[in-house]
Order: sequence, then structure tokens, then C-alpha cells
Amino acid sequence: MPEDKLLSLPGSSWETVKKIIRAFYAVQNEENPRLEAIARYAAVPRPVISMNNNFLRSVNIVRPDQWKLTDMGLRYVTALRMNNASMAREELEEIVRSNPLLDQLLKLLLARVEMKVDTFKAEALLRLAIAPDDRQAMFFKPIFDMLLDAGLVVIDGDTVSLASATHPSRREEKTPPTPIELGKLLPPQPLPSEGLPLLLSPNRIVYVKLPNDWDSKKDLGKLLKLLEISLGDNG
Repeated sequence: MPEDKLLSLPGSSWETVKKIIRAFYAVQNEENPRLEAIARYAAVPRPVISMNNNFLRSVNIVRPDQWKLTDMGLRYVTALRMNNASMAREELEEIVRSNPLLDQLLKLLLARVEMKVDTFKAEALLRLAIAPDDRQAMFFKPIFDMLLDAGLVVIDGDTVSLASATHPSRREEKTPPTPIELGKLLPPQPLPSEGLPLLLSPNRIVYVKLPNDWDSKKDLGKLLKLLEISLGDNG
């Protein structure tokens, strides 16, 4: 594939492309899948499959030498069939980043923090050697939809930015609250009327009732000694 054709634009909406990907899964176990069968499973005319073939191969979803899914394509469609949105986003992100041109555009967006949607599209078309008024240019929208579906970008009005920059929680796990913070969230609870429960085993609990003027620094040692004397083995 020539350098300026590292990415081929799709010929249909992103939703139609996903239907076609599912159709490829339906023929995955056939030795020599036929284009007609894929079109039938996708419920689209055969030319629609052909219009998207180069795109699916350029983003490593379909094998370059067969009408079959790649390993990445197979993992993605499996997530779609399982209705596992989180897994589908992760697999689609891997697919997007496997394409050098799409990965380059994401790095450009990272460097600039945010861009106008039209500017981002113009940068992509420039790299694809496609004129803005070319009929092909209209098919960049499915690329935007693909990036959105992968959770990689966020579009706010006429501005696009990386989702990870806008929502850091997507990349970084939240730090669990410290015990002090938990104490602030959960006020001290009164002890049950039976006293302080001590778990001996899953089904054995001892209750110790403490006086109102309990002082752990002064009284804890005495309590432990008394429990040892009272409950120890005298045999």
C-alpha cells in the first residue's frame, strides 16, 4: 500500500460498516468465503461490500489476502456480539491505533490539545492527498464516528479533543480514599446494645460491653488480662 494510502476511507456510514464486519464473522469458518455471502448476511448490495473493502483492510479488520477477519477484527466483532461495550471500545481503540495515519492524527491532537473539527479533517485529507471538494472527502465522517465509538475523541460543538485529555479517569484509576477520608464520609456508629462484637469464627460471636468512660490506653491491657484469666483453660 503506498505511503499516502495508509488509510482508505470507507464508502458507507460507520453503522453500515459495523454490519459488514458482523457479516464477515458469519462466514469466518468457511474455507473460501464468497463476497455474495457476506453481502447477504449484511443485508446490503454486493457493491457496498466492495466500497468498504479497502478501508477494512487498511485498518487491519479484514485480512489482505482473504475475505476473513484478522485476529483484531475477530476480537472486536466478538465484543459486539457479546454486547460488551467496554471490551468493544478497547478492541476498536487497538484497531484505530494499529493504523499509522490514524495514530499520527491522534498524536497531532494530543500535541495541540484541541482542534477545530474542520481543521482536524483538513489535516487528515492532506495526508490522504484528497482535495476538500473531492467526493471522497464526505466519507471522512465515518472515521470521526469510528473514533467516537472507540472512545478516543470528544466533539464539543465545532471542537475536537482527545477523550483521555478531557476525561483523565478513563486512563487513570481513581485513588481509593484513605481511612481518614472514609471516617469523614462515614460518621461513627453506635455500638449494638449487646456490646462490641468479636468474631471467633464465621458462626461464633462474642460481645464485650464497654463502660461509658472506656479509655483504651488505660483499660485495654487490663481487659485482655482479665479475658485471659476468665476464659483461659484451667484444666
